[in-house]
Amino acid sequence: MTKARALGSLFGLTLLLILPALSQGAILYVNNADPTCQGQSPCFSTIQSAVNAAQAGDTIRIQVGTYLENVIIDGKNNFAGAAESDRIVIEADPLSPPGSVLLTAQREAPCSSFGFRIKLSKFITVRGLAIGSFGGEGISLFGGASQNQAIHIERNRIFGSKCSSGIIIDSGNPATLIVNNLKGLCISFP
Repeated sequence: MTKARALGSLFGLTLLLILPALSQGAILYVNNADPTCQGQSPCFSTIQSAVNAAQAGDTIRIQVGTYLENVIIDGKNNFAGAAESDRIVIEADPLSPPGSVLLTAQREAPCSSFGFRIKLSKFITVRGLAIGSFGGEGISLFGGASQNQAIHIERNRIFGSKCSSGIIIDSGNPATLIVNNLKGLCISFP
């Protein structure tokens, strides 16, 4: 009986160690200069294509580079029962130097250009990016009928908007966390 209990305990401990690893999502890599993402897979050439492919619990890891994009996050994790374990993280590669992953506009940005627009989404994190030189907002969280929930905007450096605030948060975005460095900009709550 003692041997059976020990075996049962060992089996339980093994499950405790394996199950968290099984429940983690995939890591999707982004590199617009290297089609192999430095040997990492799956590899995407744009942030938007990685966002479109991301599923609940995934991490999008953006490698060093300048990305000329307007990224729209629409309807991610927008299902009943979505929880913290479903969080999608969009982040600069943690091994890259700060500021080496830049999301910016092409040429002379009109006031309608932006960095990220997030709507109808839950449990999303945007972390560690330099976001700048847009005509409009660096990051916008839609509200009202398009509101979000539990969005974390963390450790980004947002700068250089010509016509708008660095971050715009419309009404109706519960459990939103904003921790960033805004250079010459502000957070706007219209």
